Amino acid sequence: MDYEESLKEAAHRAEEAVQDAMDAYGDSTVDYEPPITGGVAVALRKAFNGKIHGLTWSAHVMRTGRGRGSEENPTGADLLMHVRLDTPTIKYSKGVLVQAKRLEPGAIMKPARYRELAKQCQQMLDITAASFVFDYASIGMRCISASSIVDSDLKDLYEQCPWTPYRFFLELFRCPIGDPKITSAQVSDLPIPNKVQLKASGR
Repeated sequence: MDYEESLKEAAHRAEEAVQDAMDAYGDSTVDYEPPITGGVAVALRKAFNGKIHGLTWSAHVMRTGRGRGSEENPTGADLLMHVRLDTPTIKYSKGVLVQAKRLEPGAIMKPARYRELAKQCQQMLDITAASFVFDYASIGMRCISASSIVDSDLKDLYEQCPWTPYRFFLELFRCPIGDPKITSAQVSDLPIPNKVQLKASGR
């Protein structure tokens, strides 16, 4: 079984799912961050129902909290993602934290908003180095590590983000990114407004 091809296909499915959510943003079905993030979570859940080269993938949208105060503020994150791969030859369990923003290419963040983002990134980094920022734009989502935001003073967020969704999920599935100390996407383990759990198993 070619696990590399399986992981690539999984990353492509994730990219397509994220683009579906961005299309909903682009046509104004949803037009602000919390429902866009929820849309990403739901799209991922749908994308990972089914088999990929002999691996059985599934996605689950975890129970969300109400409001933004008690869950997002202490962690700086909008989204907790957990992925588990369980095969005879490869096994892992890990997660990432994500803060989401909505800026189009060329849009310059106001200083106060950028400082808020940097603070949120530092809060996530205080929990785990596996922390990222998703920038939602009508042409598609882009990704950047939270540490790059904290260490930079650039304000064009979309221009800063080097990774496509495909690259982000491929790196997550291959293992270069993700924190094994994040053991689940359960609210009781790490309370974040939107949670996604991805699982894979194969024989």
